Amino acid sequence: MHLRTLEEYFIWFLIYSIIGWIYEVILCSYREEHFVNRGFLNGSYCPIYGFGALINIVLLHDIKNPILLFFTAGILMSILEYFTSWALEKIFHARWWDYSTYKFNLNGRIFLLGAIVFATLSVILMFLLHPQIERITLKIPDKAMHILSGVLFALFIADCVYTISSMTKFNLKLKTVTEHFNSQFKSISEYKNIISEKITNLEISEKLRSMYEQLKKFNNQERRMIKAFPKLKSIRYNDTLQKIKDLIHSKNK
Repeated sequence: MHLRTLEEYFIWFLIYSIIGWIYEVILCSYREEHFVNRGFLNGSYCPIYGFGALINIVLLHDIKNPILLFFTAGILMSILEYFTSWALEKIFHARWWDYSTYKFNLNGRIFLLGAIVFATLSVILMFLLHPQIERITLKIPDKAMHILSGVLFALFIADCVYTISSMTKFNLKLKTVTEHFNSQFKSISEYKNIISEKITNLEISEKLRSMYEQLKKFNNQERRMIKAFPKLKSIRYNDTLQKIKDLIHSKNK
């Protein structure tokens, strides 16, 4: 494949990742009633949308029937989302989203309404959006394309390396915090009372201060991730993760 073609694919990947990020931020911010900086990486992009767009562009570009495209894309996008959920769980021992409460879901990783939404977006992409994006990117001179794609690729890879490096330590930190919490509290009710009630007792105040100190073990990347994915679940230390969410929520009040 020609270098220019690869560079165009990468630029398309980033464009649709950014559009996906905007869509996720609007949707999740509306649901949570406050701004949510959505996305696994630090940059303003959601790669799953970029990969989904490329799958449509590469595999489904010859389909001219919108109904056939709708059903084919719905199946492919569901496979992509299911695999992404499974892979993230295996790598980081965490579930980033959970559709278990939705009707017609499969193992909480995908659900029917989501498939319909992605299928609809795929039809819009292929028939309306991408022809315009492709026309614009074709006008970019070769030299400018080389520089632009090179710089953006380097930034994207750096973001991936930093994020993965940070998140691989996430479970180790959860383990450490779990041991601390277990040594401090006899029950979950005691913990709940401390963070929800006014603190007047000196001993309890020290416990609360100690709990907030545990938050410092998590860097900005990890704390942003916890806030960005309200349904994030740890496979090994989910009780502790839920306590950390409560702490972050109480601290932001």
